[in-house]
Amino acid sequence: MTDLSRRQVITGAAGLVVVGGLAAACGTTTSSGSVSATGGGTPKRGGNFRLGVTGGGSKDLFDGQNIITKPDQARLVSAFETLLTFDDNYQLTTDGLAESYTQDNPKQYTIHLRQGVEFQNGKTMTADDVIYSIKRIATKGNGLTGYSATATIDVAGIKALDKYTVLLPLNTPDSTIPQTLAGYTFGIVPVGYQAYPHPQIGTGAYKLTSFTPGQQSVSERNPNYWRSGEPYFDTVTIIDFSDSTAQVNALLGGQIDAMTDLPPSQVKVVQSRGLQALVSKTGGWIPLCMAIDMPPFDDVRVRQAMRLIVDRQGIIEQVLSGYGFVGNDLYAPFDAGYDHALPQRTQDIGEAKSLLKAAGHANLSIDLHTTNGAAGMVELATVFQAQAQAAGVTVNVLNDPNYYGNEYLKLAFSVDFWGTRGYLNQVQQGSLPNSPYNETHWPPKSGTGSNFVSLYNQALAATDPAKRTEIEYEMQQLEYDLGGYIIPFFNNLVDGYSSQVKGLQPSKGTLNLDSFGHGYRTIWFG
Repeated sequence: MTDLSRRQVITGAAGLVVVGGLAAACGTTTSSGSVSATGGGTPKRGGNFRLGVTGGGSKDLFDGQNIITKPDQARLVSAFETLLTFDDNYQLTTDGLAESYTQDNPKQYTIHLRQGVEFQNGKTMTADDVIYSIKRIATKGNGLTGYSATATIDVAGIKALDKYTVLLPLNTPDSTIPQTLAGYTFGIVPVGYQAYPHPQIGTGAYKLTSFTPGQQSVSERNPNYWRSGEPYFDTVTIIDFSDSTAQVNALLGGQIDAMTDLPPSQVKVVQSRGLQALVSKTGGWIPLCMAIDMPPFDDVRVRQAMRLIVDRQGIIEQVLSGYGFVGNDLYAPFDAGYDHALPQRTQDIGEAKSLLKAAGHANLSIDLHTTNGAAGMVELATVFQAQAQAAGVTVNVLNDPNYYGNEYLKLAFSVDFWGTRGYLNQVQQGSLPNSPYNETHWPPKSGTGSNFVSLYNQALAATDPAKRTEIEYEMQQLEYDLGGYIIPFFNNLVDGYSSQVKGLQPSKGTLNLDSFGHGYRTIWFG
């Protein structure tokens, strides 16, 4: 399937019904709704799958609706599932806990749940659990990742039409609701659920048996899992690593069976030892984040100058060993509303120096905070440090293992990582005043660009895709001219794994290792 907007697939006239046949048409599901197992022969049961992930620490979470780092992601999807899902082409499907949904009108959806799904404690999943799950995310005091995505939902008006049907009313039209319900942090939890250290009971393929934040978790096969035949491993062990060198050594030494974020420079090394590299072309990105309300980036000329310092292709070669494609300081390249007509920004050291001089920062010295939270975060910082010297800018790279602590999102200049998303969904997560991860403190509170939130709300409400795209173009123009992101590239996800691991496929999705083997249920030992 081509990179059509998810909106083109699931929105349109009121009353449009999306059912399992849509997913089947994409070639990614079987008639039973399970993802087809390809690449490795007949699946076999048994074994302990050991995954190594970097970026974690003592603040690791286990919550069906919340994450901060990649280890949190890896653990969440083992136990929890969503109403809707994305396939490997990042197209929306009904392969999850909802068998279909209806957009009754621009301000109302009806969700039809899959029957016979049990939680890991044997309780049947019903509409009450779905309502509790959405309301838990929508409670601001819970501080959950998806809170901002619930802003348009009439939370008080959500109700069960029957045991397996949920009426989801909206305060204002929102075309992104289906994509929101497929986001991996919108896991369905049972009524009364709370985060670890409370029992972690989801509908997912594996049930948590032990968890030590900063070290590892162990989960066992869910005996009540609703998908026939799946999963295949007996247990899944997710192990925190402090750096990618230790990860690679563990993979080479057979201490783990797979690792996230294989450094591109190590691809040939692991392949020479009979191991595999999974290369997925994604819309993932590693930005340099300039807080637009903090000196020196509160002067737009400094932000423009920093963007002109970047040699984008050079960064792709040095940081990614070529595993990526050039970015233009805007996100969501697979979205049909992405504005490819904006001029590609290229390196211009002369103009960068002129802008810095005009802003009174001819000899700028600035701290750049980073961490080994995803492959390329540290490398990007050091390569940018070298490139900035040509413009007379001194960049002090601070590699902080506790980066995702109390100072996160309060830094003037930092590096972070993001996965594939649609444009409006990404705005929701990182570019609004109430976004959970607004690294750049966008949009400006006054002046040009301060209408960004208004434009966002207009785009959500637009039922005509052409009108919505027109508004998105206006939003992107503002970010392109005034924003705080430097997005040099979109990186492939490159992961490493043992040749004994079967069933992995390249994916355009947000998460590593084919969405961690679709929650560790579509991979096995051959």
